[in-house]
Amino acid sequence: MANLRHILFYFSSKISIIFVALILPFFVLAQDNNNNETLDVVKIIANYEAMYCSATNGKILPTQEINLSIEGPKDKKWFASYSINNSPAVILNDNNAIEFSKYDFSLSLRNLSGSTQYYTIELKEAWLEDLTPLNIPEDSRSATIQILPLPGPEFNDYFPKVKTGSTLNYSAKIGKNSTYQVVLPDGAILHENNTAIKSTTKDINLTIEWPKTEGTGIIKLIETDIMGCNSDTIYAGIEFVKSFKVDLGQTQNICQGESCELIPIMDLPSNYSFQWDNGETSKSIQVSEAGIYKLIVTDLADQQKVSASVEVKVQNSPLLLIDDLVVIQNQEYTIDIYEENCTYLWSDGSTNSSIILSESGKYSVTKTSEYGCSSTKEFTAKLENEIFKIELPEIIHLCGNEKMILSPSLSIDQQYQYEWNTGIKESEITIEKGGLYSVTVTDPDGFEKTASTTIQYHPNPIVNLGPDLVLWEGETATLDAKNPGAGYLWNNGETNQTIVANTGGVFVVEVSDQYGCSNKDTLFIDYKHGQKFGVFLGEDQSICEGDSTFVTVNLEGNPAPPLTYRWSGINCDAPETYLKKQGQFCLEVTDANGNTESDCIEITTKEAPNVDLGQDLISYPDKGIDLDAGIPNCIYTWSTGEITQKISINKPGEYWVEVRNEHNCIAHDTIAIEFLENYPFVGLPKAFSPNGDGHNDKLFIYGKDIKNATLVIYNRLGQKIFETNSINIGWDGSYKGELQDIDVYIYVLEVTYLDGKKMLKKGNVALLR
Repeated sequence: MANLRHILFYFSSKISIIFVALILPFFVLAQDNNNNETLDVVKIIANYEAMYCSATNGKILPTQEINLSIEGPKDKKWFASYSINNSPAVILNDNNAIEFSKYDFSLSLRNLSGSTQYYTIELKEAWLEDLTPLNIPEDSRSATIQILPLPGPEFNDYFPKVKTGSTLNYSAKIGKNSTYQVVLPDGAILHENNTAIKSTTKDINLTIEWPKTEGTGIIKLIETDIMGCNSDTIYAGIEFVKSFKVDLGQTQNICQGESCELIPIMDLPSNYSFQWDNGETSKSIQVSEAGIYKLIVTDLADQQKVSASVEVKVQNSPLLLIDDLVVIQNQEYTIDIYEENCTYLWSDGSTNSSIILSESGKYSVTKTSEYGCSSTKEFTAKLENEIFKIELPEIIHLCGNEKMILSPSLSIDQQYQYEWNTGIKESEITIEKGGLYSVTVTDPDGFEKTASTTIQYHPNPIVNLGPDLVLWEGETATLDAKNPGAGYLWNNGETNQTIVANTGGVFVVEVSDQYGCSNKDTLFIDYKHGQKFGVFLGEDQSICEGDSTFVTVNLEGNPAPPLTYRWSGINCDAPETYLKKQGQFCLEVTDANGNTESDCIEITTKEAPNVDLGQDLISYPDKGIDLDAGIPNCIYTWSTGEITQKISINKPGEYWVEVRNEHNCIAHDTIAIEFLENYPFVGLPKAFSPNGDGHNDKLFIYGKDIKNATLVIYNRLGQKIFETNSINIGWDGSYKGELQDIDVYIYVLEVTYLDGKKMLKKGNVALLR
């Protein structure tokens, strides 16, 4: 049988074909058309099969071999050419003459369409060995062949490996009108084999129990369609294993700061659960730390467990020890970053481990390790002579409170960034105190330089000519600017440290030290004519409030009379006076020459005790009266001879007390005491209870023969909280609507009897609940 090469021309026959193509038309034209019926005939014998099933599906061998028979002249050598679907003609018998009247040949035809494919095989020309044309009848010139597509069953849920003894479900799809056959390996059992017809397909459901021993086998599914075409037999190789396997792969290398995903691969399909040694239960985990990661996989179908592990190594990125800023000295600078098993890529495209820098600019390099971990470094390089210079004085001397603006000197005019050790980021700073000052200056490319200076502050010379002077007639004074070794300039033109003054006026000196620090002082000399005298008021004094002190002036020397006196703070022009108030008092004494001298005295007043025994009191003979001097921690002297702060009186009479405090200041007070005879008692209860129970809820005045009465209640702070002028109005224990606390309150009761006699009582009353 001829194979697929029959379709192709062979290079060895090209010349013959060309020759036939050129000569044959002349022979054909030379024949009389009416004699065609006498020519020998070449035709396709019509006993061929017009329909074939494809031999295979797919793209590997998607062809079907067909057979045809050609009938030609007897006892002659003849040739014939044919084409398939009008393709270029091909000469039968490999371009050789056919010596038999019947010639059988085969063709391999493809069907890649998935539907019926039609092929027309047509005889194009026929001729004898001597190039005499042969007749080809039109009804026998061609044969049309149908190549039917093979059924294409779909076998789902297939996996080339299963567990021994397991029972699994599979599904398949075939044509709606097709039949099928399932072939299992030895030891396998088909438990279910059900079909369901759909609109265009037939669904097959299979339940297969696989062999209980390890080994291999093949499952086959054969579909036969309505045309009788059998599908390619699906040969599915199956391996029977006792356990599934888990593969986590080889050791994982990751770069520092990166992570990788660990994904287990199971060689059998099933429903699995996962337990990682870090506690996670997902199928895959993301890890970024080095270590050995272990996994237990459980097949939920039979609880079979399989362990696997993988090591993760964290690789450091390669080191790039290059400064951010590189100074190119001597017009050339070499950087070498070699490290074993690394690759390099510089910004200029070079891939060596080193680079030679000879120009200023920005550079970068990426260094990659054998594990793919990369480090990139960008840096700036600059020729040394293109970098700025910075200067500050080594020492700067300043005087006193002098200030200055400090800024560095820079050799190149460009934009800079500044940072002083004081934290200021300006180009200049104001200096107000001594110390070390440094500044770091950074150019636009990031190159920086630092300069520093020491600020030394020197105090201005202390120039003190002393207080202003008074020179009397005939006196002189030596003025000394001190500060030996300094420079001096007096306002009178002298340049010595000291000068002698014998007149009045203003004297000014300027003193300058070795650092140029200077200071001045001014002295006024009052030059007086006549004899010198002085005024003295004595020592400062302290007096008690309300007292006075006598102050008189003492004069020394012989002032020229008449003298005048003028006090400040009081209206007085005498040489002596009484001073009662606290303050400073000064006296100016002026002689006949107009010379004035003065002195001051400070008077301080001390607090005197405030003694108040109150109004004169009238009480009952059987009711004693307590008198209180009122000021604690003092010395007391009563007219009775007693020395306590309080005394009790039960006899009428006039009583006084003298109180002396810690300042030795004394105060007095006197009170008259009278006792009533044969008068009814008027007073208050010792306590009352304003609790709303209807008993003793208010505090009333009680007694007889009362014409008028006034009652005043005070709390412990001396605050008046109740007052009444009527014996019918009592205190309910409240103040401004608020009930007062349980406590002891002070009362003052003033009563006028019907005959006009008055009585004043003081005492305490308790507020209860």
